[in-house]
Amino acid sequence: MSGLFDKAPGGGAAVQAASLAHVDTAIDVSIVIVSWNTEQLLHVCLASIVQSVTATNYEIIVVDNGSSDASVEMVAREFPDVRLLVNPRNTGFAAANNRGVYQALGRYFLLLNSDTVVLPGALEAMVRYMDAHPRVGALGPRLLLQDQSIQISAHDFPRLDHDAVVLLEVKHWPLIGDLARRYAQRSFEPQHQETREVDWVIGACLLLRREAVAQAGSLDEGYFFFFEEPDLCYRLRKRGWSTVYLSGAEIIHYGGQSRARIPAVSELWYYRGLLRFYRLHATQVRYLAVRVGVIVGMVGHVVWSLGRLRSSDGQQRFTAYVRILACALKGV
Repeated sequence: MSGLFDKAPGGGAAVQAASLAHVDTAIDVSIVIVSWNTEQLLHVCLASIVQSVTATNYEIIVVDNGSSDASVEMVAREFPDVRLLVNPRNTGFAAANNRGVYQALGRYFLLLNSDTVVLPGALEAMVRYMDAHPRVGALGPRLLLQDQSIQISAHDFPRLDHDAVVLLEVKHWPLIGDLARRYAQRSFEPQHQETREVDWVIGACLLLRREAVAQAGSLDEGYFFFFEEPDLCYRLRKRGWSTVYLSGAEIIHYGGQSRARIPAVSELWYYRGLLRFYRLHATQVRYLAVRVGVIVGMVGHVVWSLGRLRSSDGQQRFTAYVRILACALKGV
């Protein structure tokens, strides 16, 4: 069984360049699944691939991101054909996915969350679309929540007006917050009924063209979790590749199963990712505006959390808010 496990850290730019040059044209898709303490969900995900994907040649690479449950043993025991890479610690969404991508041999890379269920015909439809549209560099299917409602999965690139709503936490405002949520739902859901070019799609199920990744680069490992997808799709567009939302393929996505257990840390990841995206891709004026917005918001959060330090959650949130504030002040 020792041959199943590769415990070496993921490679850098040299490893990326060398590995992306090697392709096995007999393999249509390399499915890369990153898992962190999602044993049962991962089992369901892998079983759905085996049962539903029948007309596409694929390989599966599972990257365990330092899980403390029995995920590694389950994969080795129940799915012996899966290539299993084991990280000694949680290296983040981008780094873990990159490690799988660097060892993938397929014509396409499918980044797939462990909390998804692949429905019959979905992967085949995605591959057919990519084959028919050679300038599409990234593609995301329609995501369904557990109750079969549509998950909003296609978005615009970060914009100051949109991000101001987040920074001001309008969703928590009386009356206005409820109206804002309803407006967003009404405005986005009809668009999710049709296939169209979009700015970016979330990485719960993201099909990538090998040639596009080779040109634009893989996921930026400077992000730990959040904003990796808009960053990659932004770089793809600058290289002339488009991103498409495909309504004719459906995947069930339970959503947020790993990060739900660590909400305070997730906030830290989100805001650090937001600051990084603006620093890399926006003007200095817009980057400064976002920094100021984060600083103002975090000062309020730090004051609010001072009254909740007696609880473990309160302590974690206080620490996260202080660290976010420090990041915004330093501009890193």
